[in-house]
Amino acid sequence: MDINNPQNFYHVPENLPFHCYIVNITAEHGFWQSENPLTQALPLLAWQLAVVIMMNRILFYLLKPLAVPRIVTDILAGILLGPSALSKTHFFSVMFPLRSIYTVETVAYWALTLHLFMAGLEMDLYSFFRIGKKSIRFAIATILLPFILGICLYFIVTSSRAPSSFRKSGCIFWGAALTVTSYPVVARILADEKLLHSDIGRLATSISFINELFTWVLLSVLIPSRIGGLNALLSLVATAAFTAFCFIVVRPALTVLIRKTSSENKYSEYYLCFILVSVSFFSLVSDMLGTTSIIGAFVFGLIMPNRILASVLLEKFEDFVTAYLLPLFFASMGLRLNIWSITNWGLSLFVLVLCCGVKIVSSMLASYYFKLSRQDGFALGILLNTKSILAMLILHMGFDKSYLQVEDYVTMALAILLMTGAVSPIISSIYHPNKRLLQYKQRTIQNTRPDSEFRILTCLQSTGNVSGIINLLDSSNATTESPLCVFALHLVELTGRASAMLIVHSPGKKSRSSYSEKIVSSFETYSNLNELVAIQPLTALSPFSTMHEDICSLAEEKEVGFLILPFHKLPTPDGKLEDEGSTSFRGVNLNVLAHAPCTVGIFVDRGFGIHGESNLTMRQLAMLFIGGPDDREALSYAWRMSLSHGVSLTVVRFLPGEGGQQNIQEQEQVGDARKGAVSIEFLSRQRKLDDEFVNEFRLKSAGEQFMGYEEKIVNNDEDLIESLKEMHQIYDLYLVGRGEGMNSPLTAGLMDWCEYPELGALGDLLITSSFAQGSVMVIQQYAGYEEGDEEFGNRIAGSPDGSGHGGEQVRNWRSPSEDNDDGLEMEPFAQTKSKGHSHSRSRSHSHSHSHNHSHSHSDENV
Repeated sequence: MDINNPQNFYHVPENLPFHCYIVNITAEHGFWQSENPLTQALPLLAWQLAVVIMMNRILFYLLKPLAVPRIVTDILAGILLGPSALSKTHFFSVMFPLRSIYTVETVAYWALTLHLFMAGLEMDLYSFFRIGKKSIRFAIATILLPFILGICLYFIVTSSRAPSSFRKSGCIFWGAALTVTSYPVVARILADEKLLHSDIGRLATSISFINELFTWVLLSVLIPSRIGGLNALLSLVATAAFTAFCFIVVRPALTVLIRKTSSENKYSEYYLCFILVSVSFFSLVSDMLGTTSIIGAFVFGLIMPNRILASVLLEKFEDFVTAYLLPLFFASMGLRLNIWSITNWGLSLFVLVLCCGVKIVSSMLASYYFKLSRQDGFALGILLNTKSILAMLILHMGFDKSYLQVEDYVTMALAILLMTGAVSPIISSIYHPNKRLLQYKQRTIQNTRPDSEFRILTCLQSTGNVSGIINLLDSSNATTESPLCVFALHLVELTGRASAMLIVHSPGKKSRSSYSEKIVSSFETYSNLNELVAIQPLTALSPFSTMHEDICSLAEEKEVGFLILPFHKLPTPDGKLEDEGSTSFRGVNLNVLAHAPCTVGIFVDRGFGIHGESNLTMRQLAMLFIGGPDDREALSYAWRMSLSHGVSLTVVRFLPGEGGQQNIQEQEQVGDARKGAVSIEFLSRQRKLDDEFVNEFRLKSAGEQFMGYEEKIVNNDEDLIESLKEMHQIYDLYLVGRGEGMNSPLTAGLMDWCEYPELGALGDLLITSSFAQGSVMVIQQYAGYEEGDEEFGNRIAGSPDGSGHGGEQVRNWRSPSEDNDDGLEMEPFAQTKSKGHSHSRSRSHSHSHSHNHSHSHSDENV
C-alpha cells in the first residue's frame, strides 16, 4: 500500500474522484461495539500509560526510604515491564503489541524532548563562568580518564569475540555513557544529605555542571557521526552555527518580546502556546540539521532569558511531562532490555564492578594530585557516578544503530542502575550528620569560650540591611582574645534553576554577581578597617520554600554560634519600618527558628548606629530580662556588647510581685499530676539558673561606669507595659529573649494579641508600641541538650521532631509564592586576621560563665 496515496489520508481534496477515510485508527469502541477495545490505538495507549505510571509510582514509594534518585525507579520500572520480568506473563506480554510500538515511541520521544527542554530551563549557563579553576581542572580529569578507561574496558570485554560480531566504534558510546554525570541529580542528592553548601558539595556540583555541558557537546558530535563522511562535518558546523545564532540573535529578541508583552511578571496562557510552538520549531530545525530534536529543545530552554518565566514554565510542565509521559520512554527502553540475554554472568559481573569503579579511580587520582583527602576523593567518585537520562539515551542510540550488542547494552544499563542507586546510601554513610557535627559544640553564645573565635552567620535580604548589621557587628566586641569570624549571607530568591546555589566571593576581587555587588563591597570595606573582624561574603540563591534548609546547613557546616536574621520589614529613611514587609522572608525566618542548629537572633533594625549618633556619643543598650534560657542568652550577648568601646548597657530585670507569684502558683497547678510535677521542677530550675546568671553579671559588672542594673516589680502584663513606658531613657537597641516555652504570667496576656509570634511577646510589644523607638534584637537560644540536663530539650511544648523550637505557627511554613575565583566551588573561608591592638575598651572579655560547660573549639579552617 502506498501511504502517500491521497486515499490513505483522513482528508482529501474535493476535486479528487474518490474519497476514502481510515476511520478506525483512534476510534473508541466499547465492549458493546467491539470484542476487544484494546485493538484500537488510543484505548491501548491509554491502558499502557496507566499501567506504566502505576508501576513507576509503586516502585517510587517502595524505594523512597532508600532515598534513591527518581531515574533509578524509572529504569527499574522499564526493566520490570520488559521481557526481563513481567512480560514473561501473558497479561503483560500482550500489553505492548508490535503494532503499538511506533505510537508508544512517538509519545515517548516527544516526552523526552519536552523533558530535555526543561533541563535547559533549569540550567544557568552563566554559572559556568563563576566556576573556579580548580573545579575546571578536576572536571577535565574526571571526564578524560573515565572516557579513556571506558574505551579500554570495551575492548577488553569484546576481545574474546570474533571481529565480525562487534563494531569497534561502539567503544565511543560505552566510554561516553561512563563519562556522563547528572548535575541536577547530584545537586538533589547533596541537598537531601545536607551537603550542598559543604566543600565537597561545592566541588561536586561544579564538576557535575561541567560534565553535563560536556555530555551535550558529545551528543552533538555522536549523532551526526553516525552519518559519516562530509555530511557529518556539515551537520556539526550547521548545528554549531544554529546554536550561536540562538544565543546572539534569538535570546536578545526573546528578552525584548517578553519585556514588552508581560506586566509585572504576569504571563498569560498565550505564553504557554508560544513556548510549545517554539519547542516544536527548534526541535524540527535541529533534526533537519542532522543532529536530533532534543538538541534544539535543550538549546531553546538554555537561551530562555527570563528566569521567572522559566520557573512558571517548569511549574506547568514538570509534573505532566516527568510523572505522566516520560515513564513511557523508560518502558520503551525496557522492552528492548532482556537481562536473560547475558550468557556469561561472571564476565558481566566483573564488567559491572569495573564500570562502577572507573569514576572512583579517576576521581581518587585527581584528588591525590589536588591534595584532597582519600575520603573526599572516594566520595567525589561516588557522586560523579550519578547518571541521568542522557546516559541511557547514549546507550539507546548505540544499540539502535547496532554499534552495541545486546549483551553490551544490557550490561551497561545494569551498571548505570547500580551505580546511580548506590550513591545516596554510600554518601549518607560517609558523611553522616552525627560524624560531621561531632566537634560542633559551641552552638550558643553562653557556651562560646571567651578566648576563642566567635563565629556569626548573618543573613541579609537587601542593601537595606547592611548598615544596621555592620553597626551591630561593630558593637559585638571583637578583641584579640576573641576575634569575630562573620559569614555575611545575602539571600536571593532562586527561580527556574535545577538546584540551590551558593556563591562565595573571594576577598579583594570584584564580585561577578550582580545580586550582591554592593553588599560584598560594604562588608569588605568594613573588614579592611577592622583587623579583628574577618568577613566572608556569600550569596545564597534558593527558593523561599527551602531557603531555611540552606541557611541551617551552612550554619552547621561553619559551626557558628550565633545566627542573625533580619526582620522581614525593612527600615525606612525616618527610622520606622515598612508598612508591608515580605511575607516570603518572614516565612524563611519562621522556618529557621524551628530548625536552627544554634542560637538565633532576629534583628529589627530601626536605624541602629545611624539616627541620633555620632562618634562622640554612646550607643545606649537596654536588656529586658524576665527569665528563661532565651533571656539568659540575650543577656550573654548584651554582656559581650557592653565590653565594646562606646556602648552603654542597662539591664532591667522584671520580678513578679505578690500578685505575680500567685499567678505562677496557679499556673503550676494546672494539668495532671505528672505534667505538673515536671513543670514545677523545670520552672524551679530555670529560676535558679536565672538567679545565678544575673548575680554573676552583677558581681562582675559592679563598679563599671557603663553598665547598669535595675529591678522592677510587676504583677501582670499591664504593670509590665507601664514599667516600660516609665523608662524615659532613649535606647538605640533593646535586647530581649523570645521566651519560647516559658509561658511567663508577666507576658501571657500579651501573646493573645501578638502580631509577630516569631518575636515573642516582649519583642512584638517593643516594635508595635509608640514608647520604644529603638532597634530590637530578639534572641532564641539553641534548645539542644545540656550536659547532665535530660529535660532541657523538652522545654518547648509541641516539638515532636525534637528540634526544640517553634510552635505550630512556625513549623514547615511555606511562602505564598514560592580555585581562587568566585564560583560554585566552596573556597576556604577567610583566615582570622593578624592580631593587633584592639580599638575596643581595654577590658578583657572576662565573663567566662564558669557555671556553663564550655567545650574546646577547633581552630582549623574549613
